[in-house]
Amino acid sequence: MTDRYPETTVDHTSQVLADRAALRDLVDSYAHHVDRRDAQAVAALFTADGRLVSRLHNAAADAPIVRRGRDEIAGALVAGLDRYIVTTHIVGGQVVAIDGDGATGDTVCLAHHVYEAAGARRMLVMAVRYTDRYARQPEGWGFAERQLHLDWREDRAMEDR
Repeated sequence: MTDRYPETTVDHTSQVLADRAALRDLVDSYAHHVDRRDAQAVAALFTADGRLVSRLHNAAADAPIVRRGRDEIAGALVAGLDRYIVTTHIVGGQVVAIDGDGATGDTVCLAHHVYEAAGARRMLVMAVRYTDRYARQPEGWGFAERQLHLDWREDRAMEDR
């Protein structure tokens, strides 16, 4: 009987599955650390020269906000999260294309932000789409670039418990 699945195919398939799992863990870790307000842990998920690009407006004329390197990324996260009491990011689907030590991907997320205004709690919900470039590093996969695209947002009063 001939072997229909040579060992090289199994090894390649195992590597692809391991890479996909690692890339999913990367995006889940990003959300986890953001919700824990651990800006240094979030920044460590990026390559040393990684970029975080925020596209918060739909107008093509509006320039994105670009943070370069782990220090700038951590600083931006601290400043950006300071106004919220708590956040909860629910990561949805992820599609990736792996090419050796590089990969690209799209991930969707619903980001919930609780804050206080005029003595009342409010919730800002944002539908976020991340467009990512990943790079394999000696310590594992990291974000070479993460672009945040805001698709829509809803700001509403929270009900009392």
